[in-house]
Amino acid sequence: MLLKSIIIVPILWIAADAARILVVIPEPSHSHQVAFRPIITELARRGHKLTVFTPIPINDSTLQNYTEVKLSYSSYKVDEKFDVLGLAKLGIWPLLDDFYRRNEEMTDSALSHPVMQQLISSNSTEKFDLIIVEFLFYDAFYALSHRFNASLIGIASVPLTAFHHYTFGNSISWAYAPDLLANDLDENMNTWDRIYNAYCIFYQLYWHQYKIIPVQEKIVRKHFGDSVPPAHQLASNMALLLANFHSFLYPHANVPGIISIRGSRQITQKKRLPADLEKILDDAKEGCIYFSLGSNVKGEFLPVERRDMFQKTFEKLPYKVLWKYESDFPNKSNNIITRKWLPQHEVLAHPNVRLFMYQGGLQSTEETIENGVPVIGFPIFGDQHYNVKQLVARGAGKKLIITDINEDELREAILEVITTSSYKENMLKLRDLLHDVPYDPLNNSVWWVEHVIRHDGAPHLRNKSRDMPWYMTQLLDILGIILLVTLLVILAIILLVSYIIIYCRIIKRFKRLCELIIKPCTRLFEPNRPVAKKEQ
Repeated sequence: MLLKSIIIVPILWIAADAARILVVIPEPSHSHQVAFRPIITELARRGHKLTVFTPIPINDSTLQNYTEVKLSYSSYKVDEKFDVLGLAKLGIWPLLDDFYRRNEEMTDSALSHPVMQQLISSNSTEKFDLIIVEFLFYDAFYALSHRFNASLIGIASVPLTAFHHYTFGNSISWAYAPDLLANDLDENMNTWDRIYNAYCIFYQLYWHQYKIIPVQEKIVRKHFGDSVPPAHQLASNMALLLANFHSFLYPHANVPGIISIRGSRQITQKKRLPADLEKILDDAKEGCIYFSLGSNVKGEFLPVERRDMFQKTFEKLPYKVLWKYESDFPNKSNNIITRKWLPQHEVLAHPNVRLFMYQGGLQSTEETIENGVPVIGFPIFGDQHYNVKQLVARGAGKKLIITDINEDELREAILEVITTSSYKENMLKLRDLLHDVPYDPLNNSVWWVEHVIRHDGAPHLRNKSRDMPWYMTQLLDILGIILLVTLLVILAIILLVSYIIIYCRIIKRFKRLCELIIKPCTRLFEPNRPVAKKEQ
């Protein structure tokens, strides 16, 4: 009987402590999805019941209390072909405008899904304790928190931008921290750089407020009616932001409600390489180069001219080249091995891999730091420029422009990074920093999620600046008062000096006038002067 009690009590405690969680990760990109999966699946393993809306399901039958709903979009697909060179030349602002154009469809499509419609229907009796939403301009999803009277957590797969900082009442470090979207800037900004940084920040906030919010407002009214606040106020209900950044790569002071997930996905155990890959890498005695442009920009999307340039360069090197290339590759030499898919984390962990050539994605950046492999980055869009720039600044790699390089420049860069020991040494230093934390990254992230559940939205983490107008958080009102008082004092001094000057002039003129009037009068009262006698 005692044994039964010992077993039953913990089970009842776990059941009572379990929460119902609704998760919406709408971005149809593998790099966005994999950043969140360890946290979400760990919550399920700890007994919480999750309903997850995602365009890329994991289909893991071992998760008993984990329900996935597949999202699909007509204008943007997971394996959509990209114009690599066009993206590289496009710039961040046209990319934002492109995101704006598909933002409406992705948000509306997810909320229009039959399963979602059943959940949010006014007749629905479904209850959720927590809503977790990707925090990337999908403001209409935040209305789910109001619909279910549940706590709201945002989760970001990229380092924080001005939009994230502003929404959470966090300080925007205009002067010393280049924004994620200011591609060409680093931490050593001169005056013109800081002007450009300020421009990027202002444009981003303007773009969200006056382009994204009106679209999201229409979607909110369509699916939730008038029962929820305006779209621009919905994010203020967010209790916590879990963001995929590392404090040593992106140093910035953060409010208590912003938590770094610090590469939570990297703590999973590495699997063994497939036998054929293991043999290829074991036989690469001179070393191996791993080349991948990530999940969004696939190697097969490279123009033929660029592909041939890489191929000719690789053929002249003494190293094996493992190239993630998703279609047939004609006439390649024996030292080039292509695969449609590669277990990247495990490949980078092999000791014979001496260089990682990649597009600069954040997850790939985490993996290469984790395994101490120096890089050559070919950033194409989004946060890739920023990620590569951080590694270059710390001497762990080089950056090349994929649209401009030629064979000689590429070969020279490859040989420099592989043969110069400092690149490897600096990457190993970054790895030491990544590992030197006082807690397990995944457990820490999950603890914070459960902290919000335990404390009814954790209002104690809420920063007061989130309720203040932007001009007050930046002390512009105080600055305005100081300027006004200063101007009034200056004006008073000017008026006083002017008054004194005018007074002095009046006195001076009055004296002259008095002299002109009094002098003739005084002559009348002077005694007669003796007339001088003429000399005989």
